[in-house]
Amino acid sequence: MACNRQPSPSLPNAFLPLLREPLVLRRLTGLADEWMLGDPSPLCRMSYTESQLLPGEHIKYQARLHWLPFLPAYFFGGLAALAAVAGLSMQSWALAIMQFALAAVLLLWAYITQSTSEFSVTDKRVIIKVGWIRRRTLETMLGKVEGIGVEQGLIGRLFNFGTIIVAGTGGTKEPFRNISRPLEFRHHVQSEVSSAEDRRQVVLPPGASPSLGIASSATREREERECPHCAEMILKKARVCKHCQREVLALPL
Repeated sequence: MACNRQPSPSLPNAFLPLLREPLVLRRLTGLADEWMLGDPSPLCRMSYTESQLLPGEHIKYQARLHWLPFLPAYFFGGLAALAAVAGLSMQSWALAIMQFALAAVLLLWAYITQSTSEFSVTDKRVIIKVGWIRRRTLETMLGKVEGIGVEQGLIGRLFNFGTIIVAGTGGTKEPFRNISRPLEFRHHVQSEVSSAEDRRQVVLPPGASPSLGIASSATREREERECPHCAEMILKKARVCKHCQREVLALPL
């Protein structure tokens, strides 16, 4: 008896009718254009730090989480993947699916946690973002940073990672663990803080003291004289006497 069952189409042929749909075709064409033209959305999205930059602000240094704390997740994820392959070879489908799921959870957790954490130093701020779904962020102006503490154990010193503690004004302390090259991060923060303070300093004549200049300016602003109408003391730069409300001639400071 002849079999009238039609052979199932191959995978590429099965998707041909879907690809001929105008909406799907336009979407695929748009993605290809965005990739070729270098459009950052949606294939190459900017980082959190880049999206939060102020006008004229530039990134000076960026750090990431170290790979060593995620080594157990990668190790057991790899073992789960090998066990899943062994389950497929023995046609144990339940074991293979369970091991594949375990491997996916471990590997994705480690990769997403490591790749979505950012520790940036700009010429204006310290920007830190940790986490993807449950996000923790810190954005502090350089002038508000009182210090950067670094804690490293023996393993941290050997593999160059540790905990940084951002101390801000008001006694706030924000710890962030497992940072790669924490001493280098602290050095860049201190360097940018020093540069920002140098930019804020007032340029004075050679040999002049900043405190002396401020004090002498304040003294000149408060110089007083006698009102010619009521003989009360008024400021030297005043144009109206605050006592008799008469106009007076302002004298140069």
